[in-house]
Amino acid sequence: MIWDWAFALRILPDLMEGVWITVLVTLASAIIALVGGLALAVLSLTTGWVGRLFARALLDLLRGIPILVLLFFGFYALPQYGITLSAFAIGVVVLGLVYGAFCSEVYRGALITIPQGLRDASVALGLTPWVMWRRVLIPLAVRNSLPALINYVLVLYRQSALLFAIGVPVLLARAQMVGYQSFRYLEPYTMAGLLYLLLNLPFIYLLVRLQARHG
Repeated sequence: MIWDWAFALRILPDLMEGVWITVLVTLASAIIALVGGLALAVLSLTTGWVGRLFARALLDLLRGIPILVLLFFGFYALPQYGITLSAFAIGVVVLGLVYGAFCSEVYRGALITIPQGLRDASVALGLTPWVMWRRVLIPLAVRNSLPALINYVLVLYRQSALLFAIGVPVLLARAQMVGYQSFRYLEPYTMAGLLYLLLNLPFIYLLVRLQARHG
């Protein structure tokens, strides 16, 4: 099959719509992952054994089940129990929760490595536990976790392609649809790969900068 530039230019708008959906999925899922992961990490360190057991069970569950299984469960099984969500919402929630579990371990590692002297100093200054966590511990943990967190967001962005399996029109789904309709696969899949690579570059640049700063 020979590359057809006219066809490639004609399908570019369709692929760009997929790029927009991919960016939205990534941003929404990343917010859930970063905020939810921090909440789980704090929960596992500040509550009793019941809270720690709940956090550990949830983390093991989310990290142990393949993403596709969770996507299919949310899309096909939940409606049988009266819970009906759009494919976009299911994809965002699944990706956010799964990568929130991974981010939680990053936050937790950063929190337990904060020197005890900082906690003692906060107590000596009369800071309440709420203020100490909000103004001292969490900002330090987030700053120290940034390189690893950005790396997980990068992986999350690539995993967003899996949402084509439940009909979310991400970039891969758009390329596949164009291929089915035209019976030409060289241009849509090649262009999709290049667009994924271009979208990858800002994450890599930011990751390199953060790694150099924390080096």
